[in-house]
Amino acid sequence: MNTALHNILLLLIVLTTLACNDDKTNIVVTGQIIDEITGKPIPNAEVLVHCWYRHTIDDNNLDEETLTTDDYGCYKIKFSKGHRIDVASIAKDYQPSRSHNKLKNNVIEVNLKLRRIKENSTLNSNVLYYDPSYLKVRIPAVKNGESMDFGNAQTFGFDFKSLKTNSDTTQTDLWYKIDNKEGLPSTIVTSHKGGLIPIFSNELKSSFVYDLLYEKTTAPVIGYVSLYKLTGKEKGFFIRCRNGNYGKMIFGGEELSVSVPDGQGGYYKEFGKDIICLYQSNGTTDLTYPQTDIDLKSFLRGFF
Repeated sequence: MNTALHNILLLLIVLTTLACNDDKTNIVVTGQIIDEITGKPIPNAEVLVHCWYRHTIDDNNLDEETLTTDDYGCYKIKFSKGHRIDVASIAKDYQPSRSHNKLKNNVIEVNLKLRRIKENSTLNSNVLYYDPSYLKVRIPAVKNGESMDFGNAQTFGFDFKSLKTNSDTTQTDLWYKIDNKEGLPSTIVTSHKGGLIPIFSNELKSSFVYDLLYEKTTAPVIGYVSLYKLTGKEKGFFIRCRNGNYGKMIFGGEELSVSVPDGQGGYYKEFGKDIICLYQSNGTTDLTYPQTDIDLKSFLRGFF
């Protein structure tokens, strides 16, 4: 290898390493936790701070610190190095809140507003269910196993009142329309007595799946449609159930695409998405999710 080429390759390696190593040093994180409505500071709030740093060129690690705010709702923490700061906070009688921030310099102020818990004992959900719920279709294979039998495909809808799926769509509020092809269905159908309204990603403050639990807390009373073509930009939907009550469906992070033996020498394929659902049983449009008994670390990572 000639000297010029060697020097060019060496320069590229150095530039790549410098580009990847965007860590700042001697980081100082400060902030204040306040009431969303009154603007008053919240003392004794729990604050969790993650400082992400480069462990290797293509691998990140984090330092974690848990703090308590002072009488003025303030906190302060220092880290030796990092390129991103994530902060979450929760306090008694308040919903949690979080913020994710790329460091522009080594000093950053991250303030959070907490919303007071609103009791909503008539709101039911499948959020904490161990087994996820799936809106899905099931397509059996023909006997020779070389193609799929779309004529005998099933769709599994969701009943918001019972928070269960059912292959009898007359007992559910919405379901996927069966497409005559493999893959995730492209259309959602609802009961003619109900309907849905899409909630798009760009309407939300955060891209985390579970943030829709805490945003968009009042269902509209008009604008529902019974047939909806998916665009891929939906985070979830407001739902008017077939009994007239309201709910909310959130697409989870898992897409179902599996092939399963049918126990008779054949198989079937399933396609769908996991869904997180809220159902207001009292007939109002209040979909405020009051759950606060969550792990702050899981919340900061986007699991709640």
